[in-house]
Amino acid sequence: MSTENDDLWQLVYVSSATELFTREALEILLVTCRARNAARGVTGMLAYHDGNFMQALEGSRDRVEALTKRIEQDPRHRGMLTLLQGPIEQRQFGEWSMAFRHLGDAPLPEGHSGLMDNGLRAESFRDHPDRVHRLLQAFADTQMRRPRSG
Repeated sequence: MSTENDDLWQLVYVSSATELFTREALEILLVTCRARNAARGVTGMLAYHDGNFMQALEGSRDRVEALTKRIEQDPRHRGMLTLLQGPIEQRQFGEWSMAFRHLGDAPLPEGHSGLMDNGLRAESFRDHPDRVHRLLQAFADTQMRRPRSG
């Protein structure tokens, strides 16, 4: 008998906004993402910094891949680069249909601040998947200490 965890998939990508997002534009994006992701059984997080996005998506492989194809077509960003993808044993962001953090809002926890020295640009992570995992973990850790926002 298979369980949901048998088919869990995580995909993390970075991309650049075609125009800088205002706080209001980010809020509209999040409302839409959260509703759609909840309906699909997809969880994850979205980080935004200086016109660049990093997003982690978790769910069944089919749903994550279908959502990724849809996201690739979104004209609000460009240069989408997948940093890592593969099966996972459990959701890292299972509490949130789409957790969000504007990385300009507050510093990362001590010891993780160097992760953002070069922002969310692909070249900061392409050859260093450990940085991706460390940033995701720092994000998850700080979200756990804050009231649920997604």
